[in-house]
Amino acid sequence: MNPQPGHTEIVRVPPRMRLAAAGRLVDAQLNDRDAGKRFLDRAADHGIDLDYFWAAVGPSRQVRQVALIVPQPGRTAMIFLSGVGPTPRCGDRDRQHADRVALLRRAFDDVRATLGDRLHLLQALPAPEEWWATEAFAGAGMTRLGELAYLKRPLSMPGTGRADEPWPEGVHVRQVRGLEEHLDAPALRTALSRSYIDTLDCPGLCDLRDLDDVIESHRSAGQFDPSLWWIVEHEGRPEGCVLLSPSPEQDSLELVYMGLGPDLRGRGLGAKILRAAIARAQRCRLRDISCAVDDRNEPARALYAGLGFSEFARRIAFVYSTRTPTA
Repeated sequence: MNPQPGHTEIVRVPPRMRLAAAGRLVDAQLNDRDAGKRFLDRAADHGIDLDYFWAAVGPSRQVRQVALIVPQPGRTAMIFLSGVGPTPRCGDRDRQHADRVALLRRAFDDVRATLGDRLHLLQALPAPEEWWATEAFAGAGMTRLGELAYLKRPLSMPGTGRADEPWPEGVHVRQVRGLEEHLDAPALRTALSRSYIDTLDCPGLCDLRDLDDVIESHRSAGQFDPSLWWIVEHEGRPEGCVLLSPSPEQDSLELVYMGLGPDLRGRGLGAKILRAAIARAQRCRLRDISCAVDDRNEPARALYAGLGFSEFARRIAFVYSTRTPTA
């Protein structure tokens, strides 16, 4: 029978503990002494702030579990959590689960107190097989939005259509203009708001973020290129949008967001608009285009399958609002 570790204390990771905490985050079995160093080097290169790092430690100050929160544009942050560790040091399954939940709750309280209005939403995207993470996020009070399917298709695949296809009467698709000067921000807010009405794509997320934060978050994905953002208008009013973002380092183009409002749904426009967007984006000369879609969104899954997208990964989406509830 394996011995159970003693009392666990939750601490904000001080600089002297960062190497051990980083090693625990990326190497569950604690066999690679260089793993933490490599992670810290990458964090510095990518500007990751290690001030939002917490650890569950034992009486001898051994790191048992860790959680890292990485703030991102749009007043959001991603959560990264340590995996299953060796029983002699970290305890049995129940103990490790309890430590992770306590760790996350402490981290949530701290970021709410220290970041205030600068952070509104925490997000986590564990893989379905990472049961230890899904159990901990649920136990800490995060909301499970659903399961996301990650899809991609080669950009060079034929059959996308033309970039200059004519649109039905009353429909106009145009590039976003003047977003840096906020000239088109109202139109984009309207387009997003219309597309959220009765959406099937993670509907629980729509009311958790301000639209300006959503736009800022979308802009931060990859390299923002306004020539790859389009607003879809119907009878002169914004009724949807298609937002693409190149990521040259991954040799990929991300479909950051695509959505249409109620007035344009059920008319076959989604496939037509996406075909045109892909045709225009082929000038980027990247390898593939990728996107994420709520697995329950059957119309969107069918649309992507019809355009040659195939699934390559799955994630479970969890969120936690850090806003103080209003009376």
